[in-house]
Amino acid sequence: MSVYFSEKFKRFRKDKDLTQDQIADIFHVSPKCVSRWETGANYPDIEILPHIAIFFRVTVDELLGTEIIIGEKKATEYKNRIVELLSLGKIYEAIDTARKAVKQYPLNYELQTELMNALCLSCGTDVPGYKDNIGKYKDEIIALGERISNYCTNQTICLRAKYQLFKQYISWGMKSEATEIVRTLPSDEWYTYAANVGYVLEGGEWRQNQQTCICRYTYLLCYSIMEYMRKSCADNLQKIEWIKKTIRIFDEIFDGEGDAVFNGHRDFYNIAVAQLYCEAGDVENALIYLEKGTQDAIYHCNNERSDYKSSLLIGRRFEHEHIEWPTPRNICWMLWEDDLMKPEFDIIRNEERFIKCFELLKSNSRELK
Repeated sequence: MSVYFSEKFKRFRKDKDLTQDQIADIFHVSPKCVSRWETGANYPDIEILPHIAIFFRVTVDELLGTEIIIGEKKATEYKNRIVELLSLGKIYEAIDTARKAVKQYPLNYELQTELMNALCLSCGTDVPGYKDNIGKYKDEIIALGERISNYCTNQTICLRAKYQLFKQYISWGMKSEATEIVRTLPSDEWYTYAANVGYVLEGGEWRQNQQTCICRYTYLLCYSIMEYMRKSCADNLQKIEWIKKTIRIFDEIFDGEGDAVFNGHRDFYNIAVAQLYCEAGDVENALIYLEKGTQDAIYHCNNERSDYKSSLLIGRRFEHEHIEWPTPRNICWMLWEDDLMKPEFDIIRNEERFIKCFELLKSNSRELK
């Protein structure tokens, strides 16, 4: 509270073109006392506050910054509610809530970023009617991204908005616009706060920072490997080896932590390997990796730490980064309804082992909590 008061008091004094000595004389206190008010070292006794407010023609709440504190609390409540709605797959409710929040706090760029994120999620290919949403929200997403990037002074929020807009430009095939953004992103990971703050931290803070860095850079490495695999001219067997290497990286990094959320990536990767083996005509290996992916998915979905809200913590562990799915379906549901329905699996669809995996995934499907 003293921080808000000191800033307000100093500004009000300067607006009236008064010195600290003059203020001290008006309120019958020492100049040193006024100086301490303005540095935030102390603030006036409660009996003096109403008189100061009357003198500056403001309310006591305004003088103390109470309305700012309440506003910040309400904005945080809005943000948490938006994140919660997205975690439940209620994208359009999240958008409505974010619009209301931004209207109430038009200069809060964090809330604008949450609105942008919700709009972007509504344009994801997993969302029914996403093409219509692109038509409705595309201009608004661009406007929000540019506004936050141009005017927000918080580097973390600014970078998040830039990166979100960059990804949207890529998904819309707007490569020239994406190129303009990517050139403004930090050029070297080594010269960042996260990569170097560990040198000055100790104990629990040091451990948490190092774990965050390891997680972030592991994801970045694996993402780069998968993108290289997708766009390369490699044949199916070579792509399979790339995915297997990615799985091994995740196993090496995260198994020691016993983190089911991170290990949950294996289910998607193993199913991807099974699909590639199907395309290569290798039925036995396709079934082997289908069974591995099924087992991982069931473990992931039944582990009490790894429902959707726990998965959302992945993003929170990386400070400003978010991992949010625009669907209330758990992983088992997504795999049997999306992946296993692909025609590539037709080669093994009538196999008893495939049918068993299909039914297991289906029976473990549920909406996320």
